Amino acid sequence: METGIKQLHVSVPPKGKSLSFRVTKKHQKVGSITSIIYETTGRAREYCELAANIYRGCEHGCTYCYAPSATFRKREEFCLPAVRKNVLKQLEIDAIKLEEIGEKRPILLSFTTDPYQPLDVKEKLTREAIKLLHDHGLKVEILTKGGKRSERDFDLLSKNPELSSYGATLVFTDELMRSEIEPHAAPTSERIDSLKKAHEMGILTFVSLEPVWDPNQTLEIIDMTHDFVDLYKVGKLNYNKQHKNVNWIRFRDNVVHKLENYGKKYYLKRSLQDIS
Repeated sequence: METGIKQLHVSVPPKGKSLSFRVTKKHQKVGSITSIIYETTGRAREYCELAANIYRGCEHGCTYCYAPSATFRKREEFCLPAVRKNVLKQLEIDAIKLEEIGEKRPILLSFTTDPYQPLDVKEKLTREAIKLLHDHGLKVEILTKGGKRSERDFDLLSKNPELSSYGATLVFTDELMRSEIEPHAAPTSERIDSLKKAHEMGILTFVSLEPVWDPNQTLEIIDMTHDFVDLYKVGKLNYNKQHKNVNWIRFRDNVVHKLENYGKKYYLKRSLQDIS
């Protein structure tokens, strides 16, 4: 199936191989160094090949979140986030190493945490991480449900647009449903406002349409955002019984039709592409 963005570089396991995403308790590695920046695997690698998690855990408390099990933590513990020990010092070591080898792939902030959860308002580590990565000529890709909290760093992203992209995960247009399932994340309307502001400042924007809880709400999100979003990444809903309530073939066809009608770049994750 045509994905709409042939130029998007992804590397995923071949068909027939199992897809999995686990973050081991040991530090991940880039090359031969112990790292904060790590090579992703499985489904995550479709999204971005390099990532860094500045914090451990996340306050947003999204009920569909896979990260507690991926990081071998109880959900209650995961929702009490903490700063990783010596995280900026280790990040700098990684950045120097990657600069030396001429790394051009973007580094995602983040997969198993949110760079703009409430804890970051106090710690401000995401801002320092962006500065550090940019200083070493490395690309930064932000993915957040933090909304207005993330706007604090738009000055950094807009100063280096060739090294920056900003994305938001959008799942719901129904705010009551959103507040129940993503209780401590920013409202969808706030996240959309932040995307619009980023776009106006010349920052490349993208939306993660994953998970898909209600296809109708996902399609509404595209209608609401297509004027200021450069790229859509579309997935499914995994590890949740709600996925049985969705006709995924119909959703795939509808989302492709809508995105192509709007002339938008997009990527369908393999789990959605391969449904038959």
